[in-house]
Amino acid sequence: MDRRKIIVSPTINTPAPFVGFGGYCGWPRVCHLHNGDLYVAFSAGYWHASWVNPRPDLPDEYRQYMARAMAGGADWHAPTGGHIMWTRSADDGATWTPPRDLCVIPDAYAPGALFQHSDGALYCGALIQRSHFYAGRIPSEPLDFLRIMDEHFPEQIAILRSEDQGESWCEVGRTSGPFLTRLEHPCSFTEAEDGSLLMLIDGHAQPNGARWVNALLHSSDRGATWQTRSLFGHPDYDVEEGHCARLPDGRLGTCSRPWGLWMTSADDGFTWDQPRPILELSPTGGKAHPNGCKKGDLLVTADGTVVLLTCGAPGGNGQVLYSRDSGETWSMPAPDRGFTADTYAYYPSACLMPDDSIFMVGDHQGFANPHGPFGAEVLATRFRILSAEEGEGVEVLEIGGQLHPPWGAATDGGEAADRKIEA
Repeated sequence: MDRRKIIVSPTINTPAPFVGFGGYCGWPRVCHLHNGDLYVAFSAGYWHASWVNPRPDLPDEYRQYMARAMAGGADWHAPTGGHIMWTRSADDGATWTPPRDLCVIPDAYAPGALFQHSDGALYCGALIQRSHFYAGRIPSEPLDFLRIMDEHFPEQIAILRSEDQGESWCEVGRTSGPFLTRLEHPCSFTEAEDGSLLMLIDGHAQPNGARWVNALLHSSDRGATWQTRSLFGHPDYDVEEGHCARLPDGRLGTCSRPWGLWMTSADDGFTWDQPRPILELSPTGGKAHPNGCKKGDLLVTADGTVVLLTCGAPGGNGQVLYSRDSGETWSMPAPDRGFTADTYAYYPSACLMPDDSIFMVGDHQGFANPHGPFGAEVLATRFRILSAEEGEGVEVLEIGGQLHPPWGAATDGGEAADRKIEA
């Protein structure tokens, strides 16, 4: 039985149209707030990455790039890019409030991380990516190199904070961490042992470099300023798009794209053990990597089960893996994939419910809609991990309220756009 819920879409609980809106409602992150509400932040825009567009300050090659990425992309009019928006539910996901702006920051990609601190403050981190086109095209001639670096880099992460359960927000800081050029979405916020903030991010180790590495940042002033606590990765493989969480044994843990490398820290993130794969992934289609274990979420249930949500080849969207021994061993239906909770949930995010079930959101993107050629919808699935006595796997549960079918059967729109964005 299909128990999937559509939270926002081009036709369901649609954001009030703004200049540049093309029906894209994606990249959701979810948090179960201290007041009991479910809170979802997402990106509303026109495409997989809703940057300010057009960009006459960039070479004509950029227009061609956008034309290849999306029908009409060369001239799509989005003077502020997309909007980061929020919606909430006070009835366990049955109904949702009309979306409202969380922030409007030109070239803000998406709300990459959403987290409520034990003191009640709610934090959101958003990647500002105003010059992605140049990320792999930085000239080598010294003067041109310096000019491009000065005008377009480094990319930044905006830190936003709310003191009223997400009703209003203010930007409190920005950081690039140790990175000089390219960043990915902020991976996650975590509370340090002393109550301060940790934020996991990743970026290019060198300008024009192919290697991705992780950086764990630390803030002792509620997100205003950030210092690098540690840099970690692998000498031969990319380490990106993880999600850092506190494990039942007190360590920090994270798992990374594209190889499913698991890493832990026993000293609150100052040092990390050697990465080890938890999935047996192999490159396909002539690629250098499998593009598996893409960004999802990592959380711990009340009984100490560590739950990893992810997407990507070969297991597809909405995958779930879990461990009953703080990440030492993992339960999965096959060595190269997790259990499937929702085949449509691209880049899943999740939170724990009071009954220890898991509320997962993701997006389904890449379809023509009344607002534009590349729409997306935020969808939700609720499930629980089977007990050890019941066996292995997940059980999908009901979400109250009206259900709607997803927009079409295709589930790979996000993957296709991901390939175009890196072209």
